[in-house]
Amino acid sequence: MYNAAEFQELKNNNRFKIRELRKVSYILGINYGSETSLKRFLRVLNLFLIIICAISLYPRWLMLERADGNVPLIAETITTMLQTTTSMVKMTFCLFMQGQCRALLKKAENYELLQGIKIFLTDMDIKAELKVEINAIMATIWKESRRQLLSCLITCSCILSNYFLYAFFTNLYHQIKKTPNYVHILPFTGYPMFLDKGMASPYYAVEMFIGGCSLLTCGMCPVSLHCIFMILCKHACGLVKVLCVLLMRSTSLQVPAHRRDEYLRYCVIQHQQTLRFINDINDLFKHITLSHFLHSLAIYGLVLFEMNFGLETDKTTFVGMLMYIGAALTVDSMYYVNGQFLATELEKIPFVCYSCDWFNESEDFKRTLKMIIMRSNKDFCFQISWFGIMSLTTLMGILKASFSYFLIFRDMTDETN
Repeated sequence: MYNAAEFQELKNNNRFKIRELRKVSYILGINYGSETSLKRFLRVLNLFLIIICAISLYPRWLMLERADGNVPLIAETITTMLQTTTSMVKMTFCLFMQGQCRALLKKAENYELLQGIKIFLTDMDIKAELKVEINAIMATIWKESRRQLLSCLITCSCILSNYFLYAFFTNLYHQIKKTPNYVHILPFTGYPMFLDKGMASPYYAVEMFIGGCSLLTCGMCPVSLHCIFMILCKHACGLVKVLCVLLMRSTSLQVPAHRRDEYLRYCVIQHQQTLRFINDINDLFKHITLSHFLHSLAIYGLVLFEMNFGLETDKTTFVGMLMYIGAALTVDSMYYVNGQFLATELEKIPFVCYSCDWFNESEDFKRTLKMIIMRSNKDFCFQISWFGIMSLTTLMGILKASFSYFLIFRDMTDETN
């Protein structure tokens, strides 16, 4: 489909559009670029961050022990604990499965499935028209991918900065003021392990380092893992749209009547390769998405409760939780909304087949078209392990359940007061 110069230009452009993803992944010890002997050592950084996250759970456990029935504090501590444990699961997944992620990402960047469209190996006149339409579709897809990538990066960076800078400057203020009996704040809510050592000792720096690494992992892990899924899912949407264009043009005047059966057979091959690519994405991510699903199911209720509490007593907490829920919704949209978009695009294939001028074609053409329709009638959706599917219905169910949890937490607080 593309000559050597066009192929290299497309590959470079696609890599440039997701350059932030690679840089963030390197920070976490995840390599989505070319594999080299030096980059293999990034796995050590990945493992180190997992261990740091595990250590950072201890200060939150201490905070739960000292919460003394303070429901808002308990809710915030549990929120950060859930975020940390979920990030540990995702980091472990990346530690072992980044090779498979890298292979699928390379297919998307290099337009591997588009480059292999058999129609472009023929001498049909329709090739030039198809190439223009395909380029327009894929350019739009990659623009949308970059937009979502930057949205996720910005929202996650905001909540990360809010947690760390608030803790750092609050501690600095009390240190300058010489506040007596001051309990310094950690980047993630927790009770200092070495409080008796004081802020002047290196123990304070160690605790801030552990909390900061845990915060960085929790903040950037969604960018690294969820954006990979988003890019692959958006690329799959583009492939399905391209397939629909190929099918719609199967009865075009630019396709010779005696070669339309051949043209349609090439569409069948492209259909099979597209479905195989989509199934590879589903097989890779379907189990790890269960941890994110369970996390989302619990986290929204806790965050809504903290927002409600912050609106009444502490505006800083309210602003922080508002940024948190914005980041959470941005990340969730990459799964459920994009999953729904892909399922919707796949549902269009039978309608596109029926919309072409098939009634004037040969029996072999009609038989092949009927086969494509029959294969497309099977409902497809990205799976959440064996528990559910990625769709807007699932997202609405999560939000509904989370609002119910929020009401329960609020009633518990009212009874306590």
